[in-house]
Amino acid sequence: LGLTLPVEYGGQGRGHFARFVVVEELLAAGAPVSAHWIADRQSGPLIAKCGSEAQRRFYLPRICRGEAFFCIGMSEPNAGSDLASVGSRARKTERGWVLDGRKIWTSSAEDADWIYLAVRTDPDEPRHRGLSVLVCPLDAPGIEVVTHATLGGGTLGEVVLDSVEVPADHVVGDVGGGWRVLMSTLDHERGTS
Repeated sequence: LGLTLPVEYGGQGRGHFARFVVVEELLAAGAPVSAHWIADRQSGPLIAKCGSEAQRRFYLPRICRGEAFFCIGMSEPNAGSDLASVGSRARKTERGWVLDGRKIWTSSAEDADWIYLAVRTDPDEPRHRGLSVLVCPLDAPGIEVVTHATLGGGTLGEVVLDSVEVPADHVVGDVGGGWRVLMSTLDHERGTS
């Protein structure tokens, strides 16, 4: 874990080819990698690149030690994978944010500790603006994870957010800068997979 994450946060600072080789060998051997997959290849690089220093110091060592499992909250019932159409909302409060909405097709939601979410923080902005990315613990009050069976025998999660409160410092990147953060995440995932 953490092969490509910075050494100062518990990673190994290696290149993507090293991670590719190790993952291929683990998969060939049938090793259980799914719990760490999203954190190591998406959430960790996202936080390393776009997160605050406090977020890097908190999450990255836990990812590298296999103590923080993540899932991704992007797709929604009325938006599918059209991220610009995200309808889940984050409303600013004195203490942080209140989240409401639904995420679907959320792999590993039933096993994850954290979810990083694409939410609309400014509904008056055009589609690609007013989005933000927040990290939220899945055991927060107001979160329900519903597991659905797939035809292939696996499962996908649906995450329902009902007045979920998170602190202000859970925003990854800038408030309203979520589109840039999301594109960075997808570029990393697809460009190095």
